[in-house]
Amino acid sequence: MSIKQLCFDAHAQLRDQHGIAVRRTHLYELLAALLGFNSHAALAANAVIGQVRQAWKFTSDDLSRLSKRCLALGYPTMESQRIAEAITALAETHRLVAVEIKYLVTLVAGNADGWDRDDEEMPDDVGIDQASPWQDVPDLDLDSPLLIDALEQLAAKDHADAHYALALLLQCESPEDRDGHWYRQQLAGRRLDGPEKEWADDYAAALAQFDQYRQHLAAAARLGRSDAALEWAELTGDEADFRHALSLAAPEDATRLLDVADRFGASATMVPLLRQAALAGDVEAMRQLAEDFEPDAVEAWAWVHLAQLCGTDLTRMEAIYEDGSPADDDLPGNIFAVGGIDVPDISAEQQALSRREAARRYEAIRVTER
Repeated sequence: MSIKQLCFDAHAQLRDQHGIAVRRTHLYELLAALLGFNSHAALAANAVIGQVRQAWKFTSDDLSRLSKRCLALGYPTMESQRIAEAITALAETHRLVAVEIKYLVTLVAGNADGWDRDDEEMPDDVGIDQASPWQDVPDLDLDSPLLIDALEQLAAKDHADAHYALALLLQCESPEDRDGHWYRQQLAGRRLDGPEKEWADDYAAALAQFDQYRQHLAAAARLGRSDAALEWAELTGDEADFRHALSLAAPEDATRLLDVADRFGASATMVPLLRQAALAGDVEAMRQLAEDFEPDAVEAWAWVHLAQLCGTDLTRMEAIYEDGSPADDDLPGNIFAVGGIDVPDISAEQQALSRREAARRYEAIRVTER
C-alpha cells in the first residue's frame, strides 16, 4: 500500500460515485491540508505519512482547513463538501497521520522522550498550520507498509534522515554466524521442503534484511548523519569510515569512536574530541584522558578531580556487571573491576593547582547546563 494507491482509489471513488473530476495532484494537496500542512511540498520536505494502530479521528480545525483548501483550489461548494468527506473518510479508515522524519528517527532509536521540536531548526516556509502535528502521534505503527514506502521514496532522493530511519527499522545482526547449511543447499539446486525449506528461507530473508540495513546505513553516513557514520564505522571497522565519522562526530561520540580507533592504532587522533567531551561533563572521557592520554600529571589529576566534582571517584575500584550496573553479592553474573586508575604522584602545590583548574572546568559545565 502507498499514498499513490490511496489517492488513486479516492480519485476513482469521487469519479464513479459522485461524478466529480478531481486532479490527482489536488488529492495530495488536500490530504496534506488535512494532516496539518499548507501544501504537499511542505509535508514532503519534513514529514512522511504513516499510520497509527488504533481508531483515529480528525478535529474540527483539521476539517475546516481541508474545506478551505478545497475551495481555494477552485472546486464549487457542493463538490468541495463531497471531496472533503471522501478525503477525511480515506484518512480515518487508514488511520493516517503526518510524522516529522527527525522525530521518527528519535522514536525508532528509543530517544523520543527527550524530543523537543523547539531545538530543531525548521525552514521558514515549512507551512505547518498545526503547532506540531507529529508530536501527539499515539502508537505509531512502525511496521506500516505505507510508512516504509514513504521513507523509501524519500531515501531514493538521497534524504539522509529517511535512509537512517530505514536503517534503524531494519537493524539486525549479520546472519553469517548462523548455520546457513540448508540455505547453501538450496542455492546449490537441492529441492527442499518442510523445516529444511523454512530454515533456508529464514536465512535468505535475514541476509536480505541485513543487506538492506547496510545499504541504508551506508547512505545515511555518506550523506552526513553523524550517528549513522559512527554506527557504520563500528560495523565496518574501516579506517576511511572511521575518519569520516570522526569528521562529523560530536563530543558525546568520543568514547564510542575510541573503540573503533583502537582497531588500527589511531587512538591518539581522538584526544581533541575526548577533551571536548570531558569539558562537557563526560566522565568516561575524563577517565580515558587521565589514564591513557594526558602526558602532564597535573592535567591528568585535573581530570580526576573534575570527575570527582561530577560525582565519580576515578581512583576507587568498583565491581560491575557486563552491562555496567553495580555488582550485587546476592545476584549471579560475571563481575568486573573498574576504576582505580593509576595517576602519577604530584606535589601538594601541584595538587592545589589541579583542583583549582578542575573547579574552573566544573563551573563552566554548570553554566552550560543552566
